[in-house]
Amino acid sequence: MVQKFLRWQVILPLVAAVLALAGGWAYSYYLREVKVDPQELIVQALDTTNQADSYRFHVEASLVTNGNKAALSSLDGERASDGNLYLKGQMTGQPVEIYQIKDTTYFRDPASKRWMITPGNSPLEQEKFMAEINPLSILKIMQVNDLQYLGRQKKVPGRPYLLTCKPLVNNQFLNSYWQDFNYQFWVERGSNYIRRVSLEAAHREHPQDKLTMTVDFYDFNKRINIKPPQ
Repeated sequence: MVQKFLRWQVILPLVAAVLALAGGWAYSYYLREVKVDPQELIVQALDTTNQADSYRFHVEASLVTNGNKAALSSLDGERASDGNLYLKGQMTGQPVEIYQIKDTTYFRDPASKRWMITPGNSPLEQEKFMAEINPLSILKIMQVNDLQYLGRQKKVPGRPYLLTCKPLVNNQFLNSYWQDFNYQFWVERGSNYIRRVSLEAAHREHPQDKLTMTVDFYDFNKRINIKPPQ
């Protein structure tokens, strides 16, 4: 009888510990997978991502007219915490490579392969709202409408949260030509960074024409050092 009593003295704490761990895991699972407030998540994701000091990105943009899809841009870029920018890829079928170091822009001429240097007022400043130059600009959202949470994306690395909405966008360049925006956001669990955003919009004068754009973000707040080309 004494041995059985002692045995239960050992077993009961173990059972209690297992139940506590199981309960903690279940609650954590509930918070991650079940109890997701879309409104709270999108606010946190936009705030967190827009506050990033540095990041790398890839942009793909296309124009759909009369059922035909034409590539507008395919670019890789990085922005350092000091505001310096490097960009390389294709825009409207032409190779593009650009450095912006403080207020000086270095543009590689596609024909001669030489660097063209523009000091003083940057020609990129007037295009600061273009996604290719400043991809965070498409995340300047004034109002979120028709917000939907589509769950965790199991086939995507990290199983991010997927949100869709029809926002009002605070972007002068986009609003000048486009309307009726539809957005998708892939939000990283834990950090709440937006790892991918895709949008579709209709042309203001020709609504049957569509703009599609996808931006992938990575290396948030990493140390990025961009120097002028040699």
